[in-house]
Amino acid sequence: MSVFGTIVLIAAMADPAAVAPLSIEKVAPSNAVGVVSMTGLDTILFRLTESELLNSDDREALNEEIREAFDQDESRIGDVWQTLLEDHDPLEVVSSMSGGFVLWVEPSEDSDGQLTVAAWVDLGSESQVIVDAWDTSWETLRAEPHVKTETVLGREIDHVTSRRPDEEKPNPAPNDAWVVREDRLILFSNTRSGMTRLLDAVDGEDFDDALGDTEQWATVKGMLDGSDSLVAALFVDPSWEAGALFDQRGMVQMLRASFDAAIGPVKAIAVSAGPGTDETLLSWSGAIWMPEGQGGLLRLLAHDTPRAAMPGWVGPDTVSVMRLNMDFKRIPDWIRSVVATNPMLMGIGQMIDQFEPTLRSILDPLGRRLLQVQTVSRPLTAESLNVVSAIACTNPTGLNDALAATAPQADMEPRDFQGHQVWSAELGQGGMMPLPGLNGKISLAVAGGMLFVGDQTAVESSLRGLSARGDGAPSWLDRVTAWLPDQPLAGWGGWDLAESLTAVAEIERMQITRWENELKADDPELWEEIKGELVDEDQTEQYERFARISTHLGPAAWWASSGDDGFRIRGIVMGRDTATGESESGSRDAD
Repeated sequence: MSVFGTIVLIAAMADPAAVAPLSIEKVAPSNAVGVVSMTGLDTILFRLTESELLNSDDREALNEEIREAFDQDESRIGDVWQTLLEDHDPLEVVSSMSGGFVLWVEPSEDSDGQLTVAAWVDLGSESQVIVDAWDTSWETLRAEPHVKTETVLGREIDHVTSRRPDEEKPNPAPNDAWVVREDRLILFSNTRSGMTRLLDAVDGEDFDDALGDTEQWATVKGMLDGSDSLVAALFVDPSWEAGALFDQRGMVQMLRASFDAAIGPVKAIAVSAGPGTDETLLSWSGAIWMPEGQGGLLRLLAHDTPRAAMPGWVGPDTVSVMRLNMDFKRIPDWIRSVVATNPMLMGIGQMIDQFEPTLRSILDPLGRRLLQVQTVSRPLTAESLNVVSAIACTNPTGLNDALAATAPQADMEPRDFQGHQVWSAELGQGGMMPLPGLNGKISLAVAGGMLFVGDQTAVESSLRGLSARGDGAPSWLDRVTAWLPDQPLAGWGGWDLAESLTAVAEIERMQITRWENELKADDPELWEEIKGELVDEDQTEQYERFARISTHLGPAAWWASSGDDGFRIRGIVMGRDTATGESESGSRDAD
């Protein structure tokens, strides 16, 4: 078990006396690489219990898994923690805690800098206290030769050293551990300076370089919305600075230019999550901050459009939907912009010169709208899961001509299906693991103003549904679209979680079993080499738990909108349909 893991897990043994709260905004410096904050975990546990997602049997099963994790720790600390867990509910102990994690680069006297971690666990006023257990466990640690007790800001701090005497070059990411219990707080850092900053924060000091006073934090935090039991953020510029500490060949600057061209000039990424309200079990939000404007791949996705009705070929067997806007016509230009940033990609640039005309002949007739649909057919077989993508087409004749010229070069063969030309090719075998949603053949077809791409069965089913009236979509999808905001969006999606936990999981198990049997027959020697790496055990109990949980779940959904400063993303997990009192898959389960 790692030092930090030990600190977190035995944190519930400390005295819960009142102490000033810490926050990532207060502790983190302005050049933070990343921050994580966890508060209100008890509200999430309450919401899951209230919704019956976590019944008494499941709760005890999870508690037992936590206890079993410590059976592998043979140290005296592990013994103390196991004793504590036998006397208390592990989930309650953990959920009553809060904490934070901060990572940044700070100057170092003997190197270009060092990665510093500062973390804390606040045990909360409701935590069970076993002070004797804490004292006993840390007295055990202090007896080890690699543990020293040092004074920092008037406190006795345990310093767990890791650097060997023969190590001359300092590690840019020190592996030492500085640990102290301050009332109900457990403080941890990998450097003395990090521990000093934590103790200063505990003493109420306001730092001149606090992250909470910066524009980037105020902006990114403002782009989030809703529950914030969990908040995490990654700041891109400091991340590259951290990477440079390990860069012996000067590659970081070149990689940074390639990243900006490939992904976009992202400055920060953040996410928050927590319990939902009413029919929502959980909610989350995300932010991609790009103050310099859109660029890279994200620019190709940054096009908000009004929502349109689902096409008629989306039927009741649909288990997931994703709608995106993609500027397909600009993909060749995007590829060239990435290649231009990295001399190591010159070979790809030469290849582009050769295939760009062909690529443009296929991409230029395409529109922006992309719809991906996943379906499950019954009775369940290994081929029941299928995926098809439909891309808007502004010039069907031009696209058909391009496919006729290029598809044969990809070993695709044409055939007629209900008046439509379908191009199909066998997927490679050779011991490959099964690809979810693709069962043997991949097909292309231009019909109904769209290019259909996907498994042959899914493409044919979509072509048959082109004349449908559009009233066959499942009820879970109605709940998703009703939740979406009445505004143009860059993308949105939804999943029938009940089906994903049951039918899709069962299909994937069938596919893996079939693949294993085929591999045993085709290449017995290879099978003997790898079978020990595969999980071969009865998952019946787990699937039964999934089936029970699914009866309390509705769909999950998300949406994203773009702007001059980046993307805002929102998501939820819904509960069962209160109007019917059944899960979304209840009617299909009876088939």
